Amino acid sequence: MFMISSFSTSFNLTQPPRIWRRILIGLITGFCLFLSLGLFQQSTVAQVDLAIIQEILDGDQVFIQDHQAKVEDQAEFGQIVLTKASRAGVLFNNGAAGRMDSNSIVTVGQCVEIKQGMILVSGPVNGCIAGFTVGVEGTIYILETTDGNTGNIKVLEGTVQVSSNTGTGEPVEVNEGEKVSVLQGILSDVIPMTPEEIVSILSGRLFSGFTIPITPEGALYSVCSRLLPGFSCSTSGIPTPSIPTPPIPVPIPRFPF
Repeated sequence: MFMISSFSTSFNLTQPPRIWRRILIGLITGFCLFLSLGLFQQSTVAQVDLAIIQEILDGDQVFIQDHQAKVEDQAEFGQIVLTKASRAGVLFNNGAAGRMDSNSIVTVGQCVEIKQGMILVSGPVNGCIAGFTVGVEGTIYILETTDGNTGNIKVLEGTVQVSSNTGTGEPVEVNEGEKVSVLQGILSDVIPMTPEEIVSILSGRLFSGFTIPITPEGALYSVCSRLLPGFSCSTSGIPTPSIPTPPIPVPIPRFPF
């Protein structure tokens, strides 16, 4: 009641013009502050300012810009992480993580932008590929491209929203176990990944040999179990075909006649 009466008093039509001006200025200032805070939060949600090299596999051919990198080296905003004959695991400043295949090029920025190769991303960081943004809220997905103009987006866990950087068209939703291709600025239809493709990913170069976990404990086992019901899944999410146990024959008694 006190707040309502105070509000009514402030807007009393009999107030002098100076009071009205103060009220109007206060309202405009508060509104602008509200908008600026909202825009600031939106612009920093998915921004990546730093990528730390966590692991290097298959040699030492990992670079930040033109300098050879080693474990714990940091790529800052706008810098490029490049792998040649080696693979690399990276940790982003917002807690998300990534794994780069060999011959891959990634730029650290408002999103994880891949120019060449393949990267696995886990956690709350957006991706960019071939003119499209992959919006996430904590998930596991893969970006792969050969030339920066075409590529694939594959989701292992969660959901992503793929939208054009030009602002045209409606965002396309890709759920776990699905993929979508990009060809010269055009998205193909979203289709399920085949079990063989998922097996190839979970037992392939983005998982094999890495020692630092990229997901919470048990997450990959859950992914494997949901997407590959016909397989046996290890605690690290490595699938193997389930081999049915043949029935044990029951001996038939023989009678002496």
